[in-house]
Amino acid sequence: MAEAETDTDFERTASRSADVDRRADRSGIVGHVVSVLWSRTENRPRALWRVLGAFVAGFVGVYVVPALALAGTELPPSVAGATINLIAALAGLVTAVGFAKYVDRRPLTDYGLAFGPSWLTDFGAGIIIALAGMAVALPVSLIAGWATVSELFSGGAGANALPFAVAFGVYAIQFMLVAFWEELINRGLILTSTVEGLRNRWLSDRGAVVAGVVVSSLIFSIAHFPDSLAAFGSRLLMGVILGAAYVWTDSLALPMGLHFLINFATNNIYGLANVREAAEVLPMLIRPAFTGPSQFVGVYGLVNTGAWLCVGALAAGYVAFRYGGVESRLTSAYLQRE
Repeated sequence: MAEAETDTDFERTASRSADVDRRADRSGIVGHVVSVLWSRTENRPRALWRVLGAFVAGFVGVYVVPALALAGTELPPSVAGATINLIAALAGLVTAVGFAKYVDRRPLTDYGLAFGPSWLTDFGAGIIIALAGMAVALPVSLIAGWATVSELFSGGAGANALPFAVAFGVYAIQFMLVAFWEELINRGLILTSTVEGLRNRWLSDRGAVVAGVVVSSLIFSIAHFPDSLAAFGSRLLMGVILGAAYVWTDSLALPMGLHFLINFATNNIYGLANVREAAEVLPMLIRPAFTGPSQFVGVYGLVNTGAWLCVGALAAGYVAFRYGGVESRLTSAYLQRE
């Protein structure tokens, strides 16, 4: 009888031990999964999930929410674009505020939104730089015989088209909103988190910044759904220029100014987008007629790409003059080594 009881006790003990082992294994698996998703030292999701979260939130705010809000409405092209981007800008701001407080655990100003006189100076400089840099594209096409000026102060065609001055102003607002939400999402949230995630013992701080700019620029280009290799490459180049402006200044002011005027100059000031059939709805200060080969005069052709490179060079010169050198100045608390 004693032996039977002993055997039973042993079996119970073995069973309890197995249960403990299974719980330990389960805890180990859960712990591993949690460690992949969550950084205990920083008390926030790891960089990969922050980047993906910002991308998804931006996608929903830009493509889903405006489509639902404006379903069935008929607005002039300029007003429709401005309304869509106003919704996108508000969605981007809500995303940034939510990420700053609940996900990233950082001040909102860490996304490059420390507004003030210096911020406005850089934003204005970005506008002037992009206006000057993009100005080289049209003269090159005119001198080469690839374009002629067909009209000045040209209003957009199509149904519900607004007078030139009104439509021109509305498009300016639209592209300013585009610059705000695209830079906030792509540079403020995504690039910052990407750099933080890439910093490790195998990659130097400088290497992490360079890789972060490239990775965020790839995301930026892909998010525009490029329909050709030229479109992909040109968007990638623009992303690198804007990303560099962000890390050089630790602010979104310069990249927002550059982004705003690159878009506005291309579409509405110099008429560089007039190679597209859909461009007839755009009001243009100068409306050229392009006859040259598309690989040169296309929106993503070599002439416009050269103009973007001029913008990048002018931006680098401005940063070197104003800040004393071209180098990374990201100052987020999470970018500081212990």
